[in-house]
Amino acid sequence: AQHCYADRPVPFRSSHPYSVTMLSLALITAPGLALVARAPAPALSAVRAPNLAMQLATPPEGYDGAVAAGIKKANMDAGKIFGLGLMSGAHIGFGAFLMLTVGGQCPGLAATNPGLQKIVAGAFGLPFGLMMTLVTGAELFTGNTAMVTTAVAEGKADGGQLAKSWLPSYAGDLFWS
Repeated sequence: AQHCYADRPVPFRSSHPYSVTMLSLALITAPGLALVARAPAPALSAVRAPNLAMQLATPPEGYDGAVAAGIKKANMDAGKIFGLGLMSGAHIGFGAFLMLTVGGQCPGLAATNPGLQKIVAGAFGLPFGLMMTLVTGAELFTGNTAMVTTAVAEGKADGGQLAKSWLPSYAGDLFWS
């Protein structure tokens, strides 16, 4: 396997045991230039697929998990919810900035294929903001709406806790986004 940068092949060695058969990764750096890596796959007997059926929750188990998360969110301090909402709003705002920056840097694509330009812009914006929110544990209003409402529907939280969760989360998300 080797990297190819323009016309010059450079040796490449992969020590990762789970390489995909002839993994081909192309990073376009400029028109006509690409970085390509290929790595051989291990023998088929060395790769075993996990039993996914044992890892997936049934719908009732998933709902019970949502209720439990809603109870936890309903009992959280309003100041903490607001602070986590600020973080989440900043993440979503950063994702929007990234979307405008990446999408705005494609004028040729916008002129020739505006639909593809919009897909590229969208692919870099919201997913990055949501991923940062998920990784940091910040509070997004939509998550509070879904989870705390299930806890209220099951009688595990009351309307006051719902308002205490929704208002600071919404305000924090709105302030920094």
